[in-house]
Amino acid sequence: MNTRILTQASFTALGRLPDEQLDLVLASVMIAQEDNPAIRLSDVAARFADLAARAPRLESAPVRKQAEALSVYLFQEEGFRANEKAYFDPRNSFVSHVLERKVGIPISLTLILLEVARRCAIPLAGVGFPGHFLAGIPGDGDFFIDAFGGGRVLTAKDCEQMYREQTGGKGKWSPEFLATVSRKQTLQRMLRNLKEIYLNREDVPRCLRAAEKLSALSPDDLEEIRDRGVLSLHGGAFVRALSDLETYLAGRPEADDAELIRTHVKVLKQHLGAGVR
Repeated sequence: MNTRILTQASFTALGRLPDEQLDLVLASVMIAQEDNPAIRLSDVAARFADLAARAPRLESAPVRKQAEALSVYLFQEEGFRANEKAYFDPRNSFVSHVLERKVGIPISLTLILLEVARRCAIPLAGVGFPGHFLAGIPGDGDFFIDAFGGGRVLTAKDCEQMYREQTGGKGKWSPEFLATVSRKQTLQRMLRNLKEIYLNREDVPRCLRAAEKLSALSPDDLEEIRDRGVLSLHGGAFVRALSDLETYLAGRPEADDAELIRTHVKVLKQHLGAGVR
């Protein structure tokens, strides 16, 4: 069995764990190893341990003060910052790479903040704000950290204003945008970012790997099954493509794209019937 298949099998097993047992660092290393198999979990874990060991400890202070001090430490003293010049470089999603170069995108910078906070016993969680992943304190709806924005602290009103600026005032605001998300949802967002980047680059093999990991995290998500099927079709894995696309149609027979998918299925059956594998 080759290394990539082993990695995918391990990721699938990881995705089946209860959310509280899901190791974000391990999962992020597995994602990065698809691009660079030489990356070692021990090296990444050691870097996190070092960052946590040197972080300010304000155990007697309110949680907000602890979180703000940690943000200052990471984004001002340590120099982690936004990679605005090469935002769509896939390496911005690889935590190992971001730890080394100290530049990243909202979700990777926030993940580093979350993992250092966890090691410092500071209760922070990811916040699935549209287009701009944030960190927040569970149960506190008026304190958020924008890792991509230099670690600045935002109120709920600040976040609403940021959303209106992002959408040109056309988007409909919802307080649900500030809800904390699970570890699995954090990984899903990271992988969807990667899938979109690879799709825009027409890098089908890497896009398919991201899709496979998304399906491992949500095996019943029919849209992810469809995407994996279409990518498998373009990658020449026709048997896998047919299985995925038929599964999608069985669950979404009236979907907007159902006719297109039926066309793909018809063509695949013709190819497979002719002995093409």
